[in-house]
Amino acid sequence: MNATIWLSLTVFLISSCATLDEHRKQEYGILKSAVTFSSDKVIGEYGDQIPVDFDDKRFIEFVRDKIPGDYLDALKKHRLEVDPRGWYYLIKVYRDGTLILFDYSCTIELDGPVLDCPDVFDLSNIDNYDKCK
Repeated sequence: MNATIWLSLTVFLISSCATLDEHRKQEYGILKSAVTFSSDKVIGEYGDQIPVDFDDKRFIEFVRDKIPGDYLDALKKHRLEVDPRGWYYLIKVYRDGTLILFDYSCTIELDGPVLDCPDVFDLSNIDNYDKCK
């Protein structure tokens, strides 16, 4: 009987971890979509003249009523840094103080899906991934 309880507990814990991992992947997918969708909205509004004072607060305020609610929730769950660079901007997204995603608004694809492939990016030199310079 003891072995049966142990086996049941083990199966439960493994499936719980898998479920948690799938949930995090789903959340990250929504976050990635939110960043790219928001970029389209910002570029659609400002074109190639991103305001010099365009920061995380202004970014969230701008996209608040222009993106789906789950996208807005995903963005608001994380710390954002927005760095305007004239005709485009760099957005960096952090979870618990760790950079998990970055994107240059001038590209269609997401430039830095860090969690999807953590060993690919040199996070101390993300300007190396700037295709907009």
